[in-house]
Amino acid sequence: MRDTTKMETTKTQRYKEEEMEKRPASSVSSCLGGSKPLPPGWRWVRLGEVCEVYNGTTPTSEAEYWNGGIVWITPTDLGKLKDIYISRSARTVTAIAVASFNLSLVPIGTVILSSRAPIGHLAIAGVQLCTNQGCKSFVPSDQIDSVFLYFALKRSVTDLQRLGSGATFAEVSKSQCANFRIPLPPLAEQRRIAGILREQMAAVERARAAAEAELEAIEALPAALLRRAFSGEL
Repeated sequence: MRDTTKMETTKTQRYKEEEMEKRPASSVSSCLGGSKPLPPGWRWVRLGEVCEVYNGTTPTSEAEYWNGGIVWITPTDLGKLKDIYISRSARTVTAIAVASFNLSLVPIGTVILSSRAPIGHLAIAGVQLCTNQGCKSFVPSDQIDSVFLYFALKRSVTDLQRLGSGATFAEVSKSQCANFRIPLPPLAEQRRIAGILREQMAAVERARAAAEAELEAIEALPAALLRRAFSGEL
């Protein structure tokens, strides 16, 4: 009976987690207009109209190019991220690498997208950084808020993935990114929407953490019961 109860509870927790996974996308879609006509004052823009788009680069393996003080982001770094901001990377590069390979050193507030393997991981630069060739960097102009851009791209991940092509793995190119269209409200409205979405995402993450902690406690029960049984406590 206990095993059955545990299985049912585990299923319930996993169902809750799956539902929480869906909520951010639903919230983003509803705040950014979904498939409905754009509200008054909004317009469709190409990313290249409101951002500078940069490719990333990987230096060669010489020691002088690595383990420096400059963050160098890869899709793997983005995939491990729990927050929307990124300030660290598994590997770093030197100023010599930046100069030698003409690495695009992008400012704080740049939105980073993994453009291959896979397409769709996202983050906002919390420090000045550069990336490898598996990422595209969007440096926002004064027409677009960084956090709004992050969520606009998050809403559009499926569409970006559809653009991907390549023999070894799907990739979305710099020109495709620059030509990709998003809905753009006035700047004050962008910031209002971004604030709402940040609050909703934070609530989802708190709920997820609570559900994971509860699930871990449930999964630890059998071992705890065995210890009690064989110590004469049951």
